[in-house]
Amino acid sequence: MEKTFMETKGYTYKASLAEGSFGKVVKAESIHLKKLVAIKIIGLNKYTTVNRDKFVTQEKEIIRTLKHPHIVKTYDVFESRSEMVYVVMELCPQGDVAKLISARGALDECFSCRLFKQLCLAIQYLHGIDIAHKDIKCENLLLDAHYNLKLCDFGFSEKLSYVQGKLVPSDTHCGTLQYAAPEILKNLPHNSKIADVWSMGIVLYKMLCGLLPFITTNTTKLVQLQLKHNIKFPTGSSVSSQAKEILLSVFSIVRCVWFWTAATGDPEQRWNFNIILKKYKILQLT
Repeated sequence: MEKTFMETKGYTYKASLAEGSFGKVVKAESIHLKKLVAIKIIGLNKYTTVNRDKFVTQEKEIIRTLKHPHIVKTYDVFESRSEMVYVVMELCPQGDVAKLISARGALDECFSCRLFKQLCLAIQYLHGIDIAHKDIKCENLLLDAHYNLKLCDFGFSEKLSYVQGKLVPSDTHCGTLQYAAPEILKNLPHNSKIADVWSMGIVLYKMLCGLLPFITTNTTKLVQLQLKHNIKFPTGSSVSSQAKEILLSVFSIVRCVWFWTAATGDPEQRWNFNIILKKYKILQLT
């Protein structure tokens, strides 16, 4: 049924790429574009009416507006009568960062910092147009033919709003457990930009070390580990002092939010992408 419907839209099914609880991703050939594409197929019947309006509708609106070299391109979005949404995207043939780490283990520091810089540029762009991704993780970082990073999956993303120039805290608690910031895990109102930065730190640590910095499936224990701010590195790891400093600065920003007072200034300003990209030589060399 899906294959037949896709053909009416000019796409010939080729293979399955991935499958999740809310849908799947397939590879197809576009007759109009004359190249292979990836198509994300979302089953609307798997969402509650509230979540359908909150997440799916918002994702469709957001992805149409995005244009950045390190964000997956969206070519088309269409819907079937059987309540299936099809999102046609550029195909990233090298898979995702999570699979790369599973195959290789910890990645080379130069390569990791190159990918992290590209992620910084993508998130800087999103935050600049007041969009938070809210589900940054290695599985959502795709790699093109030249191993350039492409951020994908805006299913949990949100458009940020302001009142009298101040960011309205988010009360949407979503994302992936091991990558989520402590305030999200505690179900507290939060700055979604800062939460994105925390997730970026988890990504960098996993690329450099081959594993997650906080390992537990218990939410309460995970928050306790996060707030101790005791970042340990595997024995024998060759992570440089600069890379460690970047990680500590990422995790510090969220920890500072917890202990923030009016006297310390706006926590949103503690992480400035331009300053970070210029400050660390290992990010300039990539």
